[in-house]
Amino acid sequence: MQSIRQFELLEDLQPEGTASAVLMRWDGRGYVQSKEKIVLHEFVRTHGDCGDRGYCFFNTESQQWESLSGLYQQMPNREF
Repeated sequence: MQSIRQFELLEDLQPEGTASAVLMRWDGRGYVQSKEKIVLHEFVRTHGDCGDRGYCFFNTESQQWESLSGLYQQMPNREF
């Protein structure tokens, strides 16, 4: 697994959906947007609004950037 990265959403993210995001970088004083834009895949049933930040990683198995935890409270599990 590649290192954990901070991201900022460029559009709203729905539970189990995808959204454009930009990876953040440390500039010596704080985190700022990098030039690395990604498609973030959300599999933990959470959501976020444009501008929200969270953490993600590049999953070598799925070959996708995936969110690690919720930007808001966890959505309840669905009953199957």
